[in-house]
Amino acid sequence: MFHILSAFVGYGALCASAALLFGTFKITYNLFFHPLRRYPGPKTWAATRLAWAVSMQSGNLHRRLHELHQEYGPIVRIAPNELSYIDARAWKDIFMSHTGDKVITKNGTWGKQPPGAPESIMSINEAAHTRHRRALMGAFTEHAVAEHAPILEYFVGLMISKFKEQAAVDGQAVVNIISWLDFLTFDISGALSFGESFDCVKNGKAHPWVDITIAFGKGSTLVAAVNFFSPLDKLLKLAIPRSILKKVEYHKAIAKAKVQQRLSVQDGTKSQDYVYSILQYNRQKGEVKISQEELEVDMSLLIFAGAETTSAAMASIFNALLRHPSALRKVEDEVRKNFQHEDEIKVETVAHLEYLTAVIEESVRLYPPASLGIPRVIPKGGENICGQWVPGDTFVSLNQYPAYRSPSNFNSPDSFVPERFTPQTPFPTDNMSAFQPFSTGRHKCLGQKLAMAEMRLTIARILFSFDINAAQEVRDFAEQQTFFVWQRKPLNIGLKLRE
Repeated sequence: MFHILSAFVGYGALCASAALLFGTFKITYNLFFHPLRRYPGPKTWAATRLAWAVSMQSGNLHRRLHELHQEYGPIVRIAPNELSYIDARAWKDIFMSHTGDKVITKNGTWGKQPPGAPESIMSINEAAHTRHRRALMGAFTEHAVAEHAPILEYFVGLMISKFKEQAAVDGQAVVNIISWLDFLTFDISGALSFGESFDCVKNGKAHPWVDITIAFGKGSTLVAAVNFFSPLDKLLKLAIPRSILKKVEYHKAIAKAKVQQRLSVQDGTKSQDYVYSILQYNRQKGEVKISQEELEVDMSLLIFAGAETTSAAMASIFNALLRHPSALRKVEDEVRKNFQHEDEIKVETVAHLEYLTAVIEESVRLYPPASLGIPRVIPKGGENICGQWVPGDTFVSLNQYPAYRSPSNFNSPDSFVPERFTPQTPFPTDNMSAFQPFSTGRHKCLGQKLAMAEMRLTIARILFSFDINAAQEVRDFAEQQTFFVWQRKPLNIGLKLRE
């Protein structure tokens, strides 16, 4: 028995020694022999991906990357095999300049899928992504957005009426605008995706799927970080809280049920929704059809992407306006001078409001809904990025938060100055080519026009009907955590009915 125990102890010690030796070798290689060794960055980040993962899981990676770029410059090595960029040229070099086998594709480690998993609009497979994008494009054209306008106007109007009911008692309501923006954007996203809303605005509370979807970003970030630690990822995933995994499964199950319910409606009444666009695509000859399983994944992603990012952007706008009273007064004046009655405020009529649009763009610059970039992979043979050679299999990312906060791209980068996005800009030397909040190239956000229409309409309707004020201390929006999207804390605002 003693000999058996000794053998086990000896074997364990041997394994531990081998692991230590391999780890030491790997760190030494990463620091002194790796092809990226000459790129600037902190040694602890270059040695292993652990520092990156810790920052990611703390929700503070956006701020940490900003600090690193301030210290090391426009290109920083943030992991053994990853470079982070804030140089505006990276948009073109990474996202637009390549075709065929030279395309810089999404990082498969980040969004690793099990074998046989359905493809989607977020697929790393470029052919699959193109197929899904084609299937959905019809739902996001200018004509389609114009068709969607009555849906947007209905739900925004319903929210305004709810606010007026609350304010009718003593002339002012205090609401958590963060929750109501979630209610609004998820109702709109549900109506546009499946042809029916979640009734969040109507009921004044979140549908269970809304709460799950908001938590989905944090869970996805945790899973993505674990994927980088192969072959330990399978073991590490066992440590992911069961509650998170249950939420992910519930999210998928609801999407499946919603799609099946929508498909039971043959046609006619749902002609404006995203499912209809995909069904129309499937009827075309010569196209590879979108399967029902793929449709379910697409819809679950569109609900999250369409609602969560738009809600986060509007939350940052109200945060910024409450902290900058002069900008609030200016945008109020613009809205109230252009409209005499609230029924005049429509998707079409708010599109020309210059200062309101500038407020949206400046808020999105300071607090980009997609503050972190999903890494892409340099193809074999390498590529020139921002004038420097990058070897094949390197992960590259352009991270919007540090890019938009860099004085190399914007004057007074930490200041809220909406005028920079107007013809009367005080900063004519701002590098506007760095500002791509909806990304660019073949992966540019399909919903850009829809999101802008939704934000303009919502903000204009609120500012026309109410004088707004802070009902609590309003802290800088950037102090919050971000896991793909911002983890928004409650923001209570006063809504005083205008006479």
